[in-house]
Amino acid sequence: MNKQAVSTKWKPGQSGNPLGRPQGARAKFSEAACADALKDWTANGAATLERVRATDPSTYLRVLFSIIPKDIAVSIENRTGPMDSAEMQMMRRLVALIQATADAIDPETVFAWLEEDLRARVAKQIDG
Repeated sequence: MNKQAVSTKWKPGQSGNPLGRPQGARAKFSEAACADALKDWTANGAATLERVRATDPSTYLRVLFSIIPKDIAVSIENRTGPMDSAEMQMMRRLVALIQATADAIDPETVFAWLEEDLRARVAKQIDG
């Protein structure tokens, strides 16, 4: 069946549902919701972010990843997946330890020491 053979009940510009949602109603709702969200964010956003980052890092990261552009998120998440809460806590502890020595020792030296020490501690003795 070709497109020219199909006829419609309505003329161009005529609505098939004249009692439906008024024009602009969705836009007005979206604008009001965004204004309310902005007001709440302005009052509580920073404190909420701080609390969630400290108590639930995985949710914190999930929210951040949901609002950043996808092309950036893909490059950040280019691993086996986002870190879970336990991994984030370990990373924070490791970063805090390295930062505590930053004035006296180059971070690369700290990484080298960590790697060397860990390899020595978990190495298996070869009988022979």
